[in-house]
Amino acid sequence: MNRFLSLPALCLAIVLTGCTTHLQQKENFLREAGFRTVKPSTPEQIAHFQSLRQGHISHETRHGQTLHMLADPSQNILLVGGDAEYGRYQEILYAKVVDPDTAGAKFTQGLEKAWNNGWGSVLGSLVPQ
Repeated sequence: MNRFLSLPALCLAIVLTGCTTHLQQKENFLREAGFRTVKPSTPEQIAHFQSLRQGHISHETRHGQTLHMLADPSQNILLVGGDAEYGRYQEILYAKVVDPDTAGAKFTQGLEKAWNNGWGSVLGSLVPQ
């Protein structure tokens, strides 16, 4: 009986997790990395904001420093960080999304499962002896 009660909770958790869009996830990672939120207010800032590729991280060099920016027109915000913050963002992205240990283990398990489910004889016959 307890398993059936936890099923709705599990479904709700999956749905709520799925509600986070790719852009929202990217913004969360950037904020975690230390990016600042800026609202464009002057005509120059608004024009620059509108010229950026929406939802993608843009890179610009100003006064010898590289700025990394993400424009989100739905919230009318710009997330801005320097090289240190961008490096931290890449570390967060790698740790939370890529994680080679987890990805490698899943790939190996999938390959073993396919091999054990009969594909081994098919794939093995394709390998030159």
